[in-house]
Amino acid sequence: MLTLLVVSILSADGPLVTVVSDGDDTLARRAAETPELPVVLTVGSLPRAAPEALPPGSETIGLARKAWVSADFPACLKLLDDDELVKRALSQNDRSTAARTLAWRAACKLGARQTDAARRDAAWLAALQLPLPDDVGVMTPEVETTLNAVRREVDAEPRVKVSISSTVKDAVVAIDGRPATCIAPCRMELARGLHVVQVSADGYTPSAVPLTASGDETNVTVSASPADPSLAARQWELRRSSGEPFDGGRSMQLLSIALRSARLLVVGPGETTGTLRGALAIDGVVQARGERDDVQALVRDLLVRGKVFEPSVPLWKRWPFWVAIGAAAVATGVTTGVLLANRPVVTRVELNP
Repeated sequence: MLTLLVVSILSADGPLVTVVSDGDDTLARRAAETPELPVVLTVGSLPRAAPEALPPGSETIGLARKAWVSADFPACLKLLDDDELVKRALSQNDRSTAARTLAWRAACKLGARQTDAARRDAAWLAALQLPLPDDVGVMTPEVETTLNAVRREVDAEPRVKVSISSTVKDAVVAIDGRPATCIAPCRMELARGLHVVQVSADGYTPSAVPLTASGDETNVTVSASPADPSLAARQWELRRSSGEPFDGGRSMQLLSIALRSARLLVVGPGETTGTLRGALAIDGVVQARGERDDVQALVRDLLVRGKVFEPSVPLWKRWPFWVAIGAAAVATGVTTGVLLANRPVVTRVELNP
């Protein structure tokens, strides 16, 4: 049974490790050719993130503007009278589109003689602290006057205390499309009304939820789901372009997600000329870092220190060897004892003259 078990272990392919290099595929291939390892090394390519989709809205606003010019206010409102247009723009940090949507909505409602509804849109525009869009210049004086008057009223009202937390550690909180407002958990004061709270963190998909600030204090907790490989690749590129080291903890985490790699080994130039440094991450968490002058020696060192495998132990350090030696010694001792026990006892007496 022991022999079969050993054969099975030696014939196994071993754990899979993805090897990538910081800008040099040749280095990754050399690393993957490290001989006599009980693992499978495969060369991976650095990810390329898909371009972000342009936020919708501008085309719809353009059609609504044409309807307003033609005094077709029902058609204008059919295009814009949906709060989700504003929320979506804010969740994408597109404050300009959100401002234009609300301003043109108010303009169309004033044109349709829906004054109270127009004022509600103007109040929402002011509560979000959105600047008046340049489009105001082509609207009627009534529209600009209403927007400015309502803004003064909103600014004079007391603010509501808001507490924001997240299920994601160190999540960055953005309020109403303004990036990096605070780090959750945090507190702030907002104008009364509907707001959009978004949390984002490396390795997670940004999550935006509506928040209605009312009463004396409002609390909200925002959760987020893990990022898909494409988003993780985009987040990784942002960190790389900001100058973060290729073997940094966050970068290794994002790269592991982007490459779908449970075991990721990254190698690149070292701190000093002629040296190489690398890092090993398992399930996105860095387990070992090192620096050597030979890439294959570096690979071995990282895999051993990261406990992907254990180095071979000399025969004389293995317990079966000493068990066998001990057994042989015991057998030899027993035989010697038996022979000595069976020898005749001879007494020698010497006399001095």
